[in-house]
Amino acid sequence: MKSLFENLKSTQNSKILVAFFIVASAVFAVSACEKGPAEKAGERIDQGVENTKDAYQEGVEEVKDEIDDHSTE
Repeated sequence: MKSLFENLKSTQNSKILVAFFIVASAVFAVSACEKGPAEKAGERIDQGVENTKDAYQEGVEEVKDEIDDHSTE
């Protein structure tokens, strides 16, 4: 009888432990979805770099077009 009670208690502790890990995982998953200020700032920096690269490429293309226009005359 004592062995049965110990097994039951062990099973109950296992269930509590599993429930704790499920709740902790859910909390972590939800908190990971929200963007913090550092991540938002990083995204703005990335966007700024992309915009700068695009503007540079457009400038290079315009200069090439001007050179082509003047070299054919």
